[in-house]
Amino acid sequence: MSSLLNTGLLGAAFGACICWSGPVTAAVVCATPGQDADPVALFDMVAPSVVTIEATSDGDRMVGTGFLWDRSGHVVTNEHVIRSGKQLTIRFSDGRAVRPSTISVAAHLDVAVLLADTREAPPVSHGAAGRLGMGQRVFAIGNPYGSGVSLSRGTISGLDRPVDLGGGRRIDNAIQTDASLNPGNSGGPLIDARGCLVGMATALVVPSAGEPNVGFAVPVDLLERTVARLIEPGVRKVSDVAPDASGTTALGILAEDARPGIRVLKVMPGSRAATLGAKPGDLITHADDRPVNSVAALTAHLKRRGADGMRLTFLRGKESRTVEVLLASTSL
Repeated sequence: MSSLLNTGLLGAAFGACICWSGPVTAAVVCATPGQDADPVALFDMVAPSVVTIEATSDGDRMVGTGFLWDRSGHVVTNEHVIRSGKQLTIRFSDGRAVRPSTISVAAHLDVAVLLADTREAPPVSHGAAGRLGMGQRVFAIGNPYGSGVSLSRGTISGLDRPVDLGGGRRIDNAIQTDASLNPGNSGGPLIDARGCLVGMATALVVPSAGEPNVGFAVPVDLLERTVARLIEPGVRKVSDVAPDASGTTALGILAEDARPGIRVLKVMPGSRAATLGAKPGDLITHADDRPVNSVAALTAHLKRRGADGMRLTFLRGKESRTVEVLLASTSL
């Protein structure tokens, strides 16, 4: 069994972003099974499906990568790319820039789905991580250091790697690759030699000086299950990407349904939740000894309680604690 790896994430913070342009093709289709495309053809095939994502907050800017998942306007990236952004911008290969209308996240897997007007931009074609083999050629497309979308090549150097992403997030079956991944590559597609999506670049280990970085990707099979859950009706979505807007309850948290309970994604500085010591990754399981099954259920309970106090039960790892909360206001 491989040991759990502690990694660094791949988002890049910059004062500016160099955007890129190129033609938009009608569709992205994987080459015939067994037929590998040359790197130039691969880039031309997949690059129109790749986007640059900028997350800005109080003058700071995080630059990452994303890619078109389907023809319904869903763009997939890493949750850590958008986590601190009060305003998100998606830049397409034709130079067009849009803001997402909704976001939904699975923070524990570092996956985010943005819904935007993608028009005729083609989605990436999906492969199967289960068909990958050690030594197989793969290619990473991303925006390293905000320098513009680039292609790097490498091989599969490990499968089913357990990777600790920090903050209670972990991937048990990550793809390990020696393809060059750098800050800004976060959320970019990892493709095979046919141009099929096999993973999403997420993290890297930086060894001692002079040694190459080791990159890790969320496998496409896990992505498909996660994205399907995030875009299904009834899953909590934030209607405004600003975390201090509609996604925040009176407690001062941004949260998602975890079934059972709700998972804390972000704690606002100075909020009631911050005073209580809540942290991202915590599960809220009960309110006044009643099970909390969704963000909507907790919101309704807050409204019923008005300005009265309430008891909340938090679960962090295997440790459970119940705290008293005083609510001066229940506006959402």
